[in-house]
Amino acid sequence: MRLLRVLMIAGGLALSACAAANPGTEVATVSGARAFLSEPLAVDIVEAQFNIPFLLPQIDSVQQTLRDNGTVVQEAYFSGDARVAVVEHVYDSWFNHFSIASAQSPDAFQIFLDHTPMQGREPEVIAATGQQTFGFLALDGPCVAFRFVKRIKQLTSYASDFRDPDTFVAGFTCGADGEKFVELFGFMTAEDKARVDRRNSI
Repeated sequence: MRLLRVLMIAGGLALSACAAANPGTEVATVSGARAFLSEPLAVDIVEAQFNIPFLLPQIDSVQQTLRDNGTVVQEAYFSGDARVAVVEHVYDSWFNHFSIASAQSPDAFQIFLDHTPMQGREPEVIAATGQQTFGFLALDGPCVAFRFVKRIKQLTSYASDFRDPDTFVAGFTCGADGEKFVELFGFMTAEDKARVDRRNSI
């Protein structure tokens, strides 16, 4: 029986499929902002912006949307028809304190959990840890739900850049080490691409 389950829209979480159904419709993004997303574009998994296809081998397709004139990218990661994770990244800036506070809010995380397959369960909830990383993980047997922000790009030249988080990540999967996922999450590197390409060619 397939372990993965569909990740449903939850408190501040919006998936690219939402924009596909109603292109040009204002939606709540994964970071909680209201925005108009571009029509989703299918991306080869080795060309994904982030290393989720490397960290979660079950990923077999990626959809990408843009907002704010291309300054913010959102990628949704799928295994078959199941949406496993959504990432929103700010290219030249960082998330505001509202988005960071949302990631740090136990109440917001519980709302998120109530719209995942963990609804009604009593998972172990732990903090997502790491440098400039804030949020939570919920662990229930082999399954993990995650919602966190993290800084993944280098320091910019802006004087107001205090290395606040620039990436918001949310999802649900099974068979993965949640803490390791948070620690290793980042941009897709050339090495990651090579490993994903090699794995998929077998």
